[in-house]
Amino acid sequence: MKKWFLIAVMVSALCVAWGPVAGAADPIKIGFIHSLSGGVGQVYGVPDLAGVKIAVEEINAAGGVLGRPLEVVSRDDKLKPDVGVREAKDLILNQKVDWLQGVVSSAVALAISAYCKEQKKIFVDTVGQSAALTGEKGHRYVFRVSTNTTIYTRSIANGVAKTWPGLKKVFIIGPDYEYGHRCKEDFMAAYTKLVPGAEVVGELWPKLGNKDWTPYITKIMSAGADFVYCSLWGGDVLAFTKTAWPFGYFDRIKHAGQDWGNMEGLSKMDEKAFPKGVLGGAHYPWWLIDNPISKAFYPKFKKETGMDAGLASAAGYSTVYAMKKAIEKAGAVDTEKIADALAGLEFDSPVGKLLIRACDHQAIWPFWVGKVAMTKEYAWPHIVDPVLLDPLKGYRSCEEIEAVRKAEK
Repeated sequence: MKKWFLIAVMVSALCVAWGPVAGAADPIKIGFIHSLSGGVGQVYGVPDLAGVKIAVEEINAAGGVLGRPLEVVSRDDKLKPDVGVREAKDLILNQKVDWLQGVVSSAVALAISAYCKEQKKIFVDTVGQSAALTGEKGHRYVFRVSTNTTIYTRSIANGVAKTWPGLKKVFIIGPDYEYGHRCKEDFMAAYTKLVPGAEVVGELWPKLGNKDWTPYITKIMSAGADFVYCSLWGGDVLAFTKTAWPFGYFDRIKHAGQDWGNMEGLSKMDEKAFPKGVLGGAHYPWWLIDNPISKAFYPKFKKETGMDAGLASAAGYSTVYAMKKAIEKAGAVDTEKIADALAGLEFDSPVGKLLIRACDHQAIWPFWVGKVAMTKEYAWPHIVDPVLLDPLKGYRSCEEIEAVRKAEK
């Protein structure tokens, strides 16, 4: 009996001795929130999570961050702001994550950002695109490692003006919520500077996930506009394209939109029904990019997931590496120190070296615009002959950010 008592005491003593070591190796927890179900989930949320997991695996295999492994805890926001905030609360208060990242819906992103401001917890937006998030609604704890609506719309406006010079009658179609309306505002502000006298001659605002596109297509085709600016995205691009093809829409209508060049959507199309000739944008056109990180990431992502990498996968992957560098720069997993380290951080990514500006916490991520076409190189449509606007001109300047934040107050 004494023998077993002594063994128990020794084991207990060893456990106490090992406590600090075990604690030092506790995982750094990433709270991942995204749409992971439905069509939007398959196009953006699932690839984003896959990119995050690849980064986590690589970093952990190399020894982790400050000697600690990374761990991902994921949640589905179901494209609803209230659900997103509910899941954010659980991740922060119960799961004790060290930061949040993800989100595709701008409405969800804005709601989570407001909550994280209250909680003083870092939130890094990877796919949600409203410029307001890091602009007038920006704060100390929100960052974005991807593009936003400003560079989207300025790049498309620049592309339209150069590809189809002098067009003045604009038809607008976009999803009826923050993102779509913000895109219209930003696009027209940029386009009217390039083409004075340009005006909106019609606009349509379908709900996200609309099921019947025929009425919208027939209205556009009979409107007499010079071109269409479209901010539909995700599954709506796929559904619109499928419906529009039999009408000969893409042969008759000049159509431009930032999400019409995204690999997430185009990789699901073929030569039988694709947005031929549309002026589309791409955040990660890996076939046009020549850098070692992209050359390693894309084939690995394709092999491990069977999917084609696009914005979501590249942004999720890049965000984890940005956070790694910020934590190492801070020297601790401390929110305030990490927030300081992220502001002005430069880091490498699949799209090249990126800067997270200190003035608004927006990464200066480039955006490519080109016509959608089929070529012999690939079995799916993709953008060709790209026009790349200088990223520093694509985003609002720090002076513009300061002005809109003052106006917001």
